[in-house]
Amino acid sequence: MTAFAAIDNEESRAEGLRWLFLIFLGGCVVGWIYEEVFYWFTEGLLRNRGILYGPWLPIYGIGALGIYAMKPLKKNPVLLFLLCTVVSGVVEYIIGYAGVYLLGVRLWDYRGLLWNLDGIICFRSMVSFGVMGLAFHYLLEPMGERLFMNADPDAVRRGCRVLLVIFLADCVLSALFRTPITY
Repeated sequence: MTAFAAIDNEESRAEGLRWLFLIFLGGCVVGWIYEEVFYWFTEGLLRNRGILYGPWLPIYGIGALGIYAMKPLKKNPVLLFLLCTVVSGVVEYIIGYAGVYLLGVRLWDYRGLLWNLDGIICFRSMVSFGVMGLAFHYLLEPMGERLFMNADPDAVRRGCRVLLVIFLADCVLSALFRTPITY
């Protein structure tokens, strides 16, 4: 192995991590927008429902990474939809369960909705996540990948560093000072 090959391999790993970070952050932002629009239509008001100050919900970022992991199944949309639904439901349940039973906070409440489990997951949310998973695989991810591959690598590196600092600062400040909306 030459020194160049080692550098190239190291840079490829770093590029892959940047891509995963952007998928995570994109999922966080899209999830925040989804929540704001959904509750604007259902409750008639906008308010940041997340645990962070910024316009991002980390649970959606985690879900986006889980959905991205299913990329090899893209040729089978029915299976992809079902797995996006299940994986998103599992992520939502684990995080919701930890919030309710370990931290004593209920950040969302599906009690009273069709086919809910402990008020943490429900049929509606799981199906909507399955649909969002398909939109991710067939629309958002291909467009994002083209942008990422055609972007200036130095600009991507710098942008990811800035976004990471902002996100981590938000996590620290929110942990210290923010009281999230609970149910």
